[in-house]
Amino acid sequence: MMWHLILSNLRQRPTRTCVNIMAVSLGVVLVLVSVGLSYGQLLDQAQRTRRIGGDFMLQPPDASFFLALNSGAMDVRIGQVIEKVDGVEASTPIMVKVVSRDFFAVFGVEAASFQRVNDGLKFVQGRFFETGDEAVVDELYASNNDVEIGQDIDLLGHTFQITGIYQRGTAGRAMIPLETLQRINGTPGKCSVFFIRAGEGRSHDEVRTALETRFENYKVTATENLEQLFTSTTPVFREFLLVIVALAVAMSFLVTLTATYSTIVERTREIGILKSLGASKTYIVRLFLEESLLVSVLGLASGFLLTWGVLSLIAVKFPSLPVIIQPLWRVAVVGISMGGTVLGALYPAWKAAKLDPVTALGYE
Repeated sequence: MMWHLILSNLRQRPTRTCVNIMAVSLGVVLVLVSVGLSYGQLLDQAQRTRRIGGDFMLQPPDASFFLALNSGAMDVRIGQVIEKVDGVEASTPIMVKVVSRDFFAVFGVEAASFQRVNDGLKFVQGRFFETGDEAVVDELYASNNDVEIGQDIDLLGHTFQITGIYQRGTAGRAMIPLETLQRINGTPGKCSVFFIRAGEGRSHDEVRTALETRFENYKVTATENLEQLFTSTTPVFREFLLVIVALAVAMSFLVTLTATYSTIVERTREIGILKSLGASKTYIVRLFLEESLLVSVLGLASGFLLTWGVLSLIAVKFPSLPVIIQPLWRVAVVGISMGGTVLGALYPAWKAAKLDPVTALGYE
């Protein structure tokens, strides 16, 4: 009988029911898409940085893990000192510059030293650059901009000829000669970071200790830990997640509170009839809680469907924008939505349970 009453009430108020379902679903989309975009960017940056190669990164003390945030602050001659450190096999200086118009990073590298540190870069077409006016781009850049080997492109106000297209997932969307980027950036002889490769068979702990001893005031980071470091120590990332979750809970709470309270006002006489027929306070509370939870379940289903649609649209319109949604987050969203719904329905349901049946029957 209870489910008959619940479904009957939802059918009698289709507009309100749809609005409530959409409010819950928008909370689901807000959490999953926002967090998925943020986490996707962090993880993509970490993976592309790690795939540059090497075992360690050497940066100034105040440098960020986000290489694009670092200016050319290190002297490239430091590389000569790095390679004298016991256990170091090779190092390569890199400068990073963001193309603000399209928001992607251009990496300035020394081809020879880069290839000594990185042995995983695969070219699907062409070769590495050899002169200052040549550049290489990844598959995604080439596909999005419809460019081919031998074609000229404009990067940072400079014209480059594409000599190679490499597999996506390493460094930036484009790589150009370090000296050229230094000249464009106005920082000759400078770089953003050094990537360092330990000698084969050498203990990474020992090499790291040697680097930290030699470069006491610099930041030495193991590249194998980059993914964890990006997601756990990135400024405001945790705070951002907390704000998004709080907004989703508040949305579910307020919508459910408002909808359930107004429903109780409209159904005062019905509640009076139920209580006069012997319905207990527990029955009345369960009635409204289960109705709210049903709306939440429908909102969750709608939210997951809308999220899939939004992600599909992003994939089409912005193919270079990574979005990663972990299965655990979907479970968390279910808990967040259900929790907000229950909190929002508790007070109105309790108020309905306390109604005096005689007063309720006389309500106009």
